[in-house]
Amino acid sequence: MERLDGPGCVAISDEIARLYRRCFADPPWYETEDDFAAFPAKLARDAGRPGFAAWAERDGRELLGVCFGWPTPTDLPAGPIYEELQRSCGPEAVARMTRDAFEVVELFVDPAAQGRGIGRRLLDAAVDGWPRAWLLTSPRAPAARFYRSLGWRRVGALPERALEVLVLCTDGHPG
Repeated sequence: MERLDGPGCVAISDEIARLYRRCFADPPWYETEDDFAAFPAKLARDAGRPGFAAWAERDGRELLGVCFGWPTPTDLPAGPIYEELQRSCGPEAVARMTRDAFEVVELFVDPAAQGRGIGRRLLDAAVDGWPRAWLLTSPRAPAARFYRSLGWRRVGALPERALEVLVLCTDGHPG
């Protein structure tokens, strides 16, 4: 497994974008051609966020999985996700959930390589040392069952996006 900072992630963004397409073209995601075309620019913006960190798993030269995210800012910035979280879950619950937390923004593993422990290794690396972590996923995605099997629990939903909010607490305190 390789740890990447923002510039390192951007340097392989074409490779990551190809993997993203393989992972999100099918149900329940149905990403569009516009989504795929926008992904490299989104990745570059994300890679510039404070604390951005990424992990990549390869089989030789072939990229099999990627996980990235960042520490959730203490003062949540304006933005559609954070605003919808506040509306849906309430400011106090969101503050508890995001305090000292790592925000897992993306985790994806090549469909042909799933079931080999790659996602678990990537996710474990991302949340290592954090008292809590959180992410958004589709409740219809196989990933939702995967996260729950690792101890993540549902704490809310973003109905406008048909997503659920999952939290992992590693410090023994509820999220």
